[in-house]
Amino acid sequence: MLFSLALLAQLSLPSLAAIKNPIAFITQLPIPDEFCTINSPFCNHQADLSSSGRGGDLWIRYPDGTLKNLTTAAGFGQADLQGARTIQVRDPAVHWGGKKIIFSMARGAPKRYQQSRYFWQLYEITGLAKNQKPVITKVARQPENYNNISPAYGTDGRIIFVSDQPRGGQVQ
Repeated sequence: MLFSLALLAQLSLPSLAAIKNPIAFITQLPIPDEFCTINSPFCNHQADLSSSGRGGDLWIRYPDGTLKNLTTAAGFGQADLQGARTIQVRDPAVHWGGKKIIFSMARGAPKRYQQSRYFWQLYEITGLAKNQKPVITKVARQPENYNNISPAYGTDGRIIFVSDQPRGGQVQ
């Protein structure tokens, strides 16, 4: 949390060189145990709470220095105790035209003493202009019960991403 706040403070400093285009970025809560977590080089694709806590958001910094929490503005996330509305985001990729962003998001957290499975799913956000309301939609036709991460827009408009779905869709 401290890292996220420090990053936000640095991004809003007026002394930074002027930028011509908005910058999209994410915040993530640090996880003390760095083995097999979202920030690890290996096995970082899991969406469970011990691997990837909740509370991260997708942000945008406009050329005038204004910051906007896009996920909150679109109605996603939860600021207080963790629960069904909490989220974690990762891997934002801006479309070539700059009008939309694709990213991975894990949604929800279990109630106390409950076990649940969570998966990274792909979402797309539009309405990125400073005075627009962002709209987040889930990307259609992706493997539902698998982790889908590292999305990118191809030059032909298709979405490219990594999934842990077995080859050919076989069930493990």
